Amino acid sequence: MQSSATGVETATTTWFGPETDTPGSGSPTRYELTESYPIDPAQPPTHEVIDAVVDMSELSGGQTTLTLYEHIDPDALNDLIDASEDKRSHVEVRFRVDGYLIVVRGTNTIHVYEPL
Repeated sequence: MQSSATGVETATTTWFGPETDTPGSGSPTRYELTESYPIDPAQPPTHEVIDAVVDMSELSGGQTTLTLYEHIDPDALNDLIDASEDKRSHVEVRFRVDGYLIVVRGTNTIHVYEPL
């Protein structure tokens, strides 16, 4: 999987807002875009998400103990992204993995953000 941070419209983002961050914290966590990855239409989006997280984690030899289902339902993610691609809708699924904010878009892209 090759990464490309070019042509990305948003350099920073928040999770969704203060109501979804830790209760009692003053302002929502801000994230900075670190990488952008294309989703190969021939592969399930979840395979590409795992590759992106492993790449960002810089684990030696690509070894990981990541179990995606602890963070999101992999089948639902695949179904949402596949259905949005067929209908040309702009679905965006956000979830956190090991401190990273992962944004999977129906436009066949994965954006990985680190907390600021």
